[in-house]
Amino acid sequence: MKCTEYEQMSRHVEGETAGREKMAMDTHLLNCPACRNLYEECQAEREALRAALRAPALPGSFTEDIMARLKPHAVVPEEPQAPEPVRKAGKRKWKRWAYAAAGTLLAVSVAASVSPSFASYLTQSIFNRNNQMIDLGLQMAGEKGFVQQGNYYVTDNGITLRVLDVVADPTRIALSYVLEKEGGGHLDPDFDPRFREEAGNRVYLTDTKGNKLADMSSWGRNDPYGIIGFQLENNIPEKAVVHFELSRVGGFAGIGAKEGRWELQVPVDMKKGLEATRSTAVNLQHTTGQGVSINIKTLLFAPTKSQLEFETSITGSAKKKLQELVERENRLGIAEEGADAYRDYTYGISYRLLDEKGRVVAGKSGPVLPSGERERNPIDSSGVHKPFGRTVWKDGFVPLGEAKRLTFVLDAVDMEEPSDFSLSFTPDNLKKSPVTGQYQGSTIKIKSFVVKRDWDIKKRPPFFEDESHAIIELEGVHPQNTGTFTHWVVTDENGRTYKAMVSGGEEDPDASGNRKFTSTLRVYGLKHEPKKLTLSLTRIMKRHTDVDWKVDIPVSR
Repeated sequence: MKCTEYEQMSRHVEGETAGREKMAMDTHLLNCPACRNLYEECQAEREALRAALRAPALPGSFTEDIMARLKPHAVVPEEPQAPEPVRKAGKRKWKRWAYAAAGTLLAVSVAASVSPSFASYLTQSIFNRNNQMIDLGLQMAGEKGFVQQGNYYVTDNGITLRVLDVVADPTRIALSYVLEKEGGGHLDPDFDPRFREEAGNRVYLTDTKGNKLADMSSWGRNDPYGIIGFQLENNIPEKAVVHFELSRVGGFAGIGAKEGRWELQVPVDMKKGLEATRSTAVNLQHTTGQGVSINIKTLLFAPTKSQLEFETSITGSAKKKLQELVERENRLGIAEEGADAYRDYTYGISYRLLDEKGRVVAGKSGPVLPSGERERNPIDSSGVHKPFGRTVWKDGFVPLGEAKRLTFVLDAVDMEEPSDFSLSFTPDNLKKSPVTGQYQGSTIKIKSFVVKRDWDIKKRPPFFEDESHAIIELEGVHPQNTGTFTHWVVTDENGRTYKAMVSGGEEDPDASGNRKFTSTLRVYGLKHEPKKLTLSLTRIMKRHTDVDWKVDIPVSR
């Protein structure tokens, strides 16, 4: 899969991607720092909107208090105004209106939070069952007494960074903080930028000897709080330290940020979380007919989540298909020079975990379920690529209740496969007549071609970079058993080939299983309108449901 545009990443963060599209994006995020940055930016946008729309409830006396402070003034009659013309809203205007409303509510939320009426709100731990902005695992851990409260702070340039609550177990660490103004009130809890060390901001975890254990892996907001997370690996010590080294703080997306130097070390006691964590060895293996090997190793029970640890790899027929794919892309001249072909190869599995009563405990990547049924507890998946197509997965889900047995049900295998479909067209003629083609039962229509003039503004010379590129719009219909089209390239009349960055989505299947789709192809490097273009599909993501593996996992806690 190629890098993702903002619109598609925003859909992914909102949980609107599913199945093959979600699988491809999750796997791509494992290896692409640029897309991970975009993912975190979209997450920050989403959290800002959610926080604003869930502003704290105002006290019962709020209206009376405000009215008592207002001074009477003369009423000035308004002059009649002509009604504004009705405009038809575009399909994405809802988001702009939502953020406008969020901005208003956010101002009320932050202003209200510094009032004495909200003192108790600011001093209580945010990791509690009444705070729906926090994931359920952290809520449950907070309820069971796994919150470490302290008052660690550092002040510079009139701004105090204060860390309040920490929740820790062997799977992750989460902590809350605020940015306080000297005269009262709070800055926006954002860092600018949060994940780029060259900008002077670093947040990381070490042991007590200074050996690095992890970088910050997640950020969220519950205004006026910021929430930082660390995903942990094995061999976690009983004592750890979170390090803040910040030079720019506050301001959403950097707007209104303050400069200074905030260095803070926060001790984390891991002992209680370690003692409350249990691990069960599983060691179950299976290889599908498509050549994907699955090795379930461990089931972990920790205060903030349960976690299934397993490894996937490709064997036999899957390796052969990968070789065919690489050879085709070499012929087209689009294979990455010196790149590890296995790392750019997308595959994955979809599965469910059932309890002893057959209820879905958790599900990954849009499991194949009866019509209308949905996974109730999506899995938070993280993976590390190893050589030769191996991936080590740690899939977390809400801590199990009293389940006595789990059943692992493999629903599908998603794999990228080579494609040999091509469609030629003359860009100028698309305005009069779109071009349509057929591939494996799918209908593909090329709707439009334009060259967008665009400039990227840089912080350092050269300050402006020409980012003009071609945009090709597609639409069509996939039948039930056709894969998702993931990789496109275009070739001009001179034989030069360009990669396309793909974004888009699919509708839910209709009664016949057909799925309408739309795709936007951004072709960087193509800055003119050629006389003729050939659009080629090099890979498809295909879902295989002819997998038959259902196995019980022992539960001992």
